[in-house]
Amino acid sequence: MKATNPLCNSNSLLVIIKKTTIPRKFSYLLALIVLASLILIWVYNKKPEKEMIVIEKEKSEEIIPENKTEAEVIETPKSEPEVIAEPFFTETTAGEEKLPRKILIDVPFTSQAPLSKWDAYHEEACEEASLLMAEYFLKNKKLTPAIAEKEIQALIAYEIKNTKGYEDSTAKETAKLGADYYGLKNLRVVYDFTSVDLKKYLAQKKPIIVPAAGRLLGNPNFTAPGPLYHNLVLVGYDGDTIITNDPGTRKGQGYRYDIETLYGAIHDFPGDKNKIEKGRKAMIIIE
Repeated sequence: MKATNPLCNSNSLLVIIKKTTIPRKFSYLLALIVLASLILIWVYNKKPEKEMIVIEKEKSEEIIPENKTEAEVIETPKSEPEVIAEPFFTETTAGEEKLPRKILIDVPFTSQAPLSKWDAYHEEACEEASLLMAEYFLKNKKLTPAIAEKEIQALIAYEIKNTKGYEDSTAKETAKLGADYYGLKNLRVVYDFTSVDLKKYLAQKKPIIVPAAGRLLGNPNFTAPGPLYHNLVLVGYDGDTIITNDPGTRKGQGYRYDIETLYGAIHDFPGDKNKIEKGRKAMIIIE
């Protein structure tokens, strides 16, 4: 219902007052008092509404940025928080695992000629030296040149007595030697893998023994032209560089190869070292 403005009924009020028995001089005074009272009541009732409007406007001004309308503020979507890639991990494509950028496993090192005696036995002792590094890694034992020389001589003697000999073993035969001589039951031979698989196993802190076409490695520390067939231990990586303990040189501790160069050189012994590049991709995981 629409409210009636009391100011619009002032004439009616005077007529009513005139018809009463109140003396004329008091009637005007009474009318003025009543009229003033009605005006005050009307002003009072209107004041809160005006104040409420002002407050709402002030609140609206607080949330609307400068130079933007209210509609623009409401329709502007909230921005998502910026996601920063973890620097510890490499970039990956769909389906690939996230791998640490760098891994280094503390595997004790020995060359295959610990006392720098490169005779016929030591020239062929890369498999034995690689197994020796695996054994001392798993047993968490310190490896010195004197200990390494003694161990390699014992391994060669065991092979001469119990196997086909100490020269040129396949990955499977090398793993079996580790199991038979050292009791290493956690050497696993894996075939036909990719270069990324090397990093995946190393990221799990599992060193790897790989057979290789030695001359494809391009190691300048090898006596030229380098060995036709060779074994070495992978102990980590840094980006696309594989870190190795290469027993083919006294400078082999922590020696680095480009991952594609190393992967291209990996070949299992095919029965004839002159056909080494026809050998299958193979590696021995030290678990």
